[in-house]
Formats: sequence, structure tokens, C-alpha cells
Amino acid sequence: MAEPSDILEAAKAGDLETVGAMLRATPALANADGPYRRTLLHEAAERDDLSLAQLAIEAGADLERETEWGDTPLEWAALIGAVRVAQCLLDHGAKRFDLVTAAGLGRLSDVRQFLALGDTGEHDRPRSRQADAAGSHGWARDSARLRGDPLGDAFVLACRNGHTEVAKSLHAAGAAIDAKGYFGATALHWAAIHGHTETVEWLLSHGADPNTHDARFDAAADSWAREGGHTTLAARLTQNP
Repeated sequence: MAEPSDILEAAKAGDLETVGAMLRATPALANADGPYRRTLLHEAAERDDLSLAQLAIEAGADLERETEWGDTPLEWAALIGAVRVAQCLLDHGAKRFDLVTAAGLGRLSDVRQFLALGDTGEHDRPRSRQADAAGSHGWARDSARLRGDPLGDAFVLACRNGHTEVAKSLHAAGAAIDAKGYFGATALHWAAIHGHTETVEWLLSHGADPNTHDARFDAAADSWAREGGHTTLAARLTQNP
């Protein structure tokens, strides 16, 4: 009989034929989890693998299963910017579609609607803030998430995934330009490591500080850009904005 680790390894390797065979033989493996309680659906979101997501859902995967730090597959898809898997999850009834997830997915009209209604969705996010506050999962104490600042959390995700128009709307609504996310890194750090030049330029033009260091690596945004292989952007960040 296949073990949870077997199906997760097959999923990571992109071996959907093996994943499908295992699920047909043992449907309960749809909810197998591995390190940090990540499931097949989290793996699908990690790679925006629509076929894997469909296999898991058809076998009965729990759409609301949380990782160790409290992210459902939809929230993980929003973090990564996995638009196809996110839509699949939503089509099948996934919850926690709110300001933060909409921002991460670049859904500008939804973001504007949430803002107009004053609905940040914070009440729908039962995350493990107390555990995270101790730094066990890389969340700095002054990160937007731990501070209970959904505007800032949404802003960081929008910038991370290069959704500049979404970031503009969130900033206009009050999101701080130097809001911090995972590792205590700012929106500028995350836009830089992913090579989102337009977003970086907009952040700089609105006062983002390129000299701010993150909490984990003690590095400025130019180092993050270089880590992501974006040398031209790294050079830009070392200049005066």
C-alpha cells in the first residue's frame, strides 16, 4: 500500500500518472500531508499545477486543510500567484477568498469591491498568530500579518506577485509603503526578488526605502534582486531613487 510520502514525492516530481493510480487505489491519500502539513493541493498551488489540483479534488481532498502556519491551499495559491489552481479551488467552493487572497491573485475588481465594502476578511482568518509571533515560522513581529493589518498583508502580496495596479489601490486605501511580510521583508524586497521592475519603480517613486533590511537575512532589496537573478534591477536599487 502506498504511503503518504510516496504520493507527495510523486506529486513533487510531476508524475501525475502515479498520483492518479495511487488516488484510485486509496482515495484517502488525497489528504496526505508531509512536512509542515502541506498537502497535495498545497503542492498543486506551489506549481500552479491544475491537473494535480483536479486529481486531488476529484478524490476528495479537503479544500480547507491548513499548513502548520495556517494557510489553506487557496491562501497558498494566492501567495504564489497560482491563478489557475486558485480559480479551480474557488470553483469547487474554497473559502477564505478575501482582500488578501484577491490581492495576491491580482484580482483588481475584487480588491476594489472589498475596499469599498470595508471588508478585509480579517475575521475569517483564524491563523496561528500566537505561534507565529514567536518567530517559529519566519513571521517577524512587525509583519503586517502578525500586527493584524490585512491592508498591509494584501499590499505585500500584490507587490510580491507584480500586481502594481492592485498595490496602488491598497496604498490609496491606507496600506503602508514599507509594510512587511514573511522574513520581515518589505513589499520592495519581494517585488525585487521576483523581478517585478514596474512594481519596484512604483514603490520607489512612492517612498519605499531601498536600504531597509529584512529580519531573516539582514539584506536590502538589491541583495534580494541579485538573489533572484535580476542583476539590472539590483543595480537600479543601489542608485538613489
